[in-house]
Amino acid sequence: MTFSTDIHVDKVRALLQAMEAGDERCTVEILDDITQIRKSELHQQLSELTKNLHQTLDDLDVDTPVLLHAKHDLPDITERLQYVLNETQKASDKTLGSSENTLGLLEEVGTMLEGSDEVSKIQPLLDQASQELTNIMLAQSFQDLTGQVLNRVILIVTELEESLKALIERSRHDYDAIPQKTQSEAEQSAEHEKGVGPNVTAKSKLDAVESQADVDDLLSDLGI
Repeated sequence: MTFSTDIHVDKVRALLQAMEAGDERCTVEILDDITQIRKSELHQQLSELTKNLHQTLDDLDVDTPVLLHAKHDLPDITERLQYVLNETQKASDKTLGSSENTLGLLEEVGTMLEGSDEVSKIQPLLDQASQELTNIMLAQSFQDLTGQVLNRVILIVTELEESLKALIERSRHDYDAIPQKTQSEAEQSAEHEKGVGPNVTAKSKLDAVESQADVDDLLSDLGI
């Protein structure tokens, strides 16, 4: 992509000559001129990019996959990532709690065995079990790291969703008018085979409730 503001080779030669001659004033003037040219060129490039992007959006239909992805898939991704983050945190908290409780029980068992003839045999096993539980607790530190990564991904996806929503609304499209996604039986079957996980999003839970309601109505009609 070229523009009328492209820097001419003569200007570069003039800059080199000024620098070689030690003409600081002339050098600064030429550099300022070149900088202004580059700013102007960048402005033209951004203007053309923005114009093309808006034109592309204006040419899209409300049921175009790009708009459907922006309205439905990105929020779905965010909800699923948040679900993974929450459930992982819950599992980590339960593991840490159970490990701490078990360590306490092992200490009680060790205290009860003090003075027993079997303590020399059992104590090493208790110590080993305590060490294994400590290792489990230390391993749970992964939650802090993965949680930070997931939070960052959620933030990026959310910002992308908001940016696309704002861009769509600045075009001729009504964001709220974008329809729900529809899938053929073949697409639904393919998605099921890939595995989409449990119903963790508001939309999937609503679909599940509606499906169950349909089943209940059918059974009621059959007198079951």
